[in-house]
Amino acid sequence: MRRGFGQNKVVASYRDRLQPELLRFPGLWRTRILIGAGLLAVAVTALLVFEFGDPRPDVRLRELGALASAVLFLAACWPREIVCGPAGVEQFRLFGLGRKRIRWGDVSAIEERQEWRGLGAGLGFSVRLIAVVGGQSAIRHTPRHPDPERFLRECRMRMEQWQARHTTPGPILPQAVPRQVPG
Repeated sequence: MRRGFGQNKVVASYRDRLQPELLRFPGLWRTRILIGAGLLAVAVTALLVFEFGDPRPDVRLRELGALASAVLFLAACWPREIVCGPAGVEQFRLFGLGRKRIRWGDVSAIEERQEWRGLGAGLGFSVRLIAVVGGQSAIRHTPRHPDPERFLRECRMRMEQWQARHTTPGPILPQAVPRQVPG
């Protein structure tokens, strides 16, 4: 069931079969297919510009620069898989090359924001962004990831569990023993 353009109700996050304590949030396939088609269109356009474009180098360079900025925008939109576990949350880098990790002890905030400063909201796109902010980096659950409510709930639950395990109780004060008055 669809709620609106750009928002889907499908729950595609899943528990890892080999490590059931891990919850995975892959990018939505529909988004990956659309971004891949956009990258293909940019590549074909670049070939056509290179082959049939204006022979002046400054014009060709400007056109190829515009296409390169389109590639960078599409790469920034690519949904990167997020894994939430007992040690922390991690996000794979672009096309799975490396990882960005934030341990639960290093999390300074879990924030809800608007992606691209809410620019797509006027067009009916979902702009809800959930950011797990660490000391020097942030992991972002974008509208191109499934099940934002589950991600937010899982992160809050894991933070509470971590805080419960790692908070030290205050000093144990000796209890006062009532004196018996000889009498």
